[in-house]
Amino acid sequence: MLDLQKTKEELNTRMILLQERADEMKGSLRSEHSQNFSEQAHEREDDEVIERLEAEANAEIASIKAALVRIEEGNYGACSNCGEDIQEKRLEILPFTSRCIDCAQ
Repeated sequence: MLDLQKTKEELNTRMILLQERADEMKGSLRSEHSQNFSEQAHEREDDEVIERLEAEANAEIASIKAALVRIEEGNYGACSNCGEDIQEKRLEILPFTSRCIDCAQ
């Protein structure tokens, strides 16, 4: 049986870490670009990668927040699609998941 308090702590820790990374990425995106055209091209490519990573971090943060709400509401571990229980192993690996393995596929 899952320890919801431990899961909640792990989710909060992960969310803080992701928020710090997202903030660092925002700062990186705001930095000035080189005056050299070829270096600017590389910097802009790097910016695109950083933007994608930031978007992924923000999406995971949103999923974590939703999982924390489900814990508080008492429906954590139930699939948001079919209502069946999400396997405990899946929740251990992806504690912010909202769908069982069948519905996620």
